[in-house]
Amino acid sequence: MATKKPAKIASQKKGKAWKRSCPSCENEMDMARVLRANGPSGMYWLCQNNSCNTLVTTAGAVAGTLDI
Repeated sequence: MATKKPAKIASQKKGKAWKRSCPSCENEMDMARVLRANGPSGMYWLCQNNSCNTLVTTAGAVAGTLDI
């Protein structure tokens, strides 16, 4: 029985076009899948700084902060 490969996401592509900087603290951001109980879920850019945790949509709009 054949198995399917997992889908590739944009964060696996290398290059300067796939990097973003955080609008509030200027650190690098990573692409992450966010699942929320209240609010929209999906793919977001997430700040690497643990004290910031800013979320940015793939279109570029700031979506607030991630409460961990």
